Amino acid sequence: MKAYITCPVGHTKERLNFLPEIKKIVDEKDINAFVFEIGGSPTEIFNRDYEQLRSCDLIIAEVSETSHGVGIEIGMSYCLNLKRILLLEKGKYVTKLAQGMPNTVIIEYENLEELRNKLSSALNDIKK
Repeated sequence: MKAYITCPVGHTKERLNFLPEIKKIVDEKDINAFVFEIGGSPTEIFNRDYEQLRSCDLIIAEVSETSHGVGIEIGMSYCLNLKRILLLEKGKYVTKLAQGMPNTVIIEYENLEELRNKLSSALNDIKK
């Protein structure tokens, strides 16, 4: 199993701090992970991210901040028949369109410890 891990970077870049923690949890579950990369031309970014998504079974996306890019990745993941885990800070909102996608788990969390526990449990369920 391979996971694509992503978060918004256009506004605050706050969510970037979660990526190493998310990858660590994924690695502990013996799931190969690709963490999206910043940089490159628009064409390079699209091609790199699309090819990585095509090679994955699962996308894990932090969605507490709005992001066109993450939204596009989530939409592509649906078209590629990937499973989805969306991470949402309590008190934040994610569109009903994403909430209604099949094979999508939304994890609400208050802090990093809660995120770790809930993500670990969700990954156990997905691997079954």
